[in-house]
Amino acid sequence: MSARLLLLAAALLLCGCASYKLGKTRDPGFKTIFIENFKSEVDEPGLENLVTTTIIQQFQMDGSIAVTDAARADVILRGKITEFTMSPVRYSRSNEITPVEVSLSLGVTYALTRRGESKPFLEGGAGGSAGLFVGSDLQSDKRQGIPIAAAKAGRQIVDQLVDGW
Repeated sequence: MSARLLLLAAALLLCGCASYKLGKTRDPGFKTIFIENFKSEVDEPGLENLVTTTIIQQFQMDGSIAVTDAARADVILRGKITEFTMSPVRYSRSNEITPVEVSLSLGVTYALTRRGESKPFLEGGAGGSAGLFVGSDLQSDKRQGIPIAAAKAGRQIVDQLVDGW
């Protein structure tokens, strides 16, 4: 009797998992992408290359869409950096106007165009932020925080294109 009950319980459990799929469930309609260097609308030197490289890395880590050159890509991703802000989070105890921790925010917009076409078929935006401690070299501190914020924005873009979120 207990063997039958155990078999019935196993069958019920397996039936519940029969429709589950591991991995991505939506086909975005393209397999390869070329990512142009993002343009910047903000006054922060060197931001374009750092953001573009980090977003490319997010696509490569996901692996659902292959990053390739413009001649072989199904679609082309063009983007703009629209926001870059640093806001104080915590100040020095000894000097109330000197921040010791800041929040760095980054915002981007993008347009996705099929190769050979000029009008985008999909447009969107994404953003990311990172907290960082301010030391004696603010530029180095920013260079540590920007990839973290850009990676979050890149992950949102990948999710929007691949998963349809």
